[in-house]
Amino acid sequence: MFRQPNSLLRGAVLAAVIGFVAAAQPAAAQPGGLIWRPCPQDTTASCTTLELPIDRAAPGLGSFSLAIARRKATDPAQRIGVLMLNPGGPGASGVSMALGADKLLSPEVRARFDVIGFDPRGVGASSPIRCSSALLGNRPDEPQNQTEFEALRSRNQDLNADCRRHSGPIFDHADTLSVAQDMDALRAALGEEKVNFLGFSYGTQIGQQYTQLFGDRIRTMVLDGNMDHSLPLERFLSTAAAAGDDTLAAFARWCERTTTCALHGKNVLTHFDGLLNAADHHRLVEGAEGNAVSSWYLIQRVYGDLIRSQLPELAQWLSTLHPGPATPPTPATSHRATDDATTSANPRAAVFCQDWTPRVSSYAEWQRITRDDRAAAPHLRYSPEAREAALSCIGWPDKANNPPAPVKFPPGPAILLVNPRHDPATGYAWARSLHQQTADRTVLLRSNAIGHTAYPQSPCIRTAVTNYLLHQTVPGDLTCPTSTAR
Repeated sequence: MFRQPNSLLRGAVLAAVIGFVAAAQPAAAQPGGLIWRPCPQDTTASCTTLELPIDRAAPGLGSFSLAIARRKATDPAQRIGVLMLNPGGPGASGVSMALGADKLLSPEVRARFDVIGFDPRGVGASSPIRCSSALLGNRPDEPQNQTEFEALRSRNQDLNADCRRHSGPIFDHADTLSVAQDMDALRAALGEEKVNFLGFSYGTQIGQQYTQLFGDRIRTMVLDGNMDHSLPLERFLSTAAAAGDDTLAAFARWCERTTTCALHGKNVLTHFDGLLNAADHHRLVEGAEGNAVSSWYLIQRVYGDLIRSQLPELAQWLSTLHPGPATPPTPATSHRATDDATTSANPRAAVFCQDWTPRVSSYAEWQRITRDDRAAAPHLRYSPEAREAALSCIGWPDKANNPPAPVKFPPGPAILLVNPRHDPATGYAWARSLHQQTADRTVLLRSNAIGHTAYPQSPCIRTAVTNYLLHQTVPGDLTCPTSTAR
């Protein structure tokens, strides 16, 4: 996350992670160092791998190769150290982000740091978790009764067994706590006493857990679009739902004051409620063609556009929706693969379900969670991403490697937390809670903007982050204004 697979971040960050760029072929690490080779997809950067244990407490499980990419500082004489990047997901490629660093980072930062990206265990080129495409395509709808709930539980258990068969023991050890330990092993292999880190979305959890374990090994750390790993599952879901609803309300206010908004002059929230009610009754259609729009699709589309801060586009699309003749719901299309040997990358559940507990155990419990989400988000109703994640964990063992717990940081240099005020995926309330738990170590910089993560869309945030990374300067003004476009 926290984000949809096709909408991790805006602008430069999105460009940096679209498409998987594999790391170089495995190379044995020399004692105290790494062997670098030109990356096969971009020879202007260097790639390598680092062999690490799958489970440090059980060496017999073997090892995996951590895929790493590096862009060296463009001004070596003024080099400060390494800047590690992670784009979140969970499941996005840090290697790809490092290779796209020229589009993400300022020339000043690129001059002073070796930019390092690694694919977390189970992701990208780091022993990727793969599962049967047939089972992944056979995803049941959200359960509507106990029988359907049991069918989802059984399907998830079958999928997990399949993923374990295709991926090996890494499937059960993809938790973020293990990733943080991998990150410190990488620091040591790079020969660095301290690291600098810039993490987005679910990548902020990597940074948080690294700080909890190795807080004295950090020079600077920027966490943008923050997770709050202290939350139990029910609070995680309801606060995620509230974040989406808050962002929808901010979009409505933007429409009300922006004459070019296609819904200007309407009560946008009331209008949206009417559209959603029509979709509930299979009476919502799109444009002159009269294509039916389901309530599920309406919520997904709105959430995705809010993540990308595509406010004019969202308003224009909503203006094309209108009640139409009642039509039966379109049956869900099955995309089952015909070849059971065909696999697809699928790391998200393996990460999330080892990071969050407890599990939803019955349809009655799911109904209660749904009611709580609806109370927290009376317009948008729920967070599509958070709900998908929780449903994917039904049927998993109750015990997780890295369950939620209060966040505590040891003393050390200030860590910069960054968050939009209206972020539908990682709401400002999560950043504020994280700051409250770690106030003696963190500073919270807010962007009064709409969208997921602040750094890609705010020049003010980028300037503050650059100054902090270069000079360890904490910004004096902790609020950045909304850009004129939003």
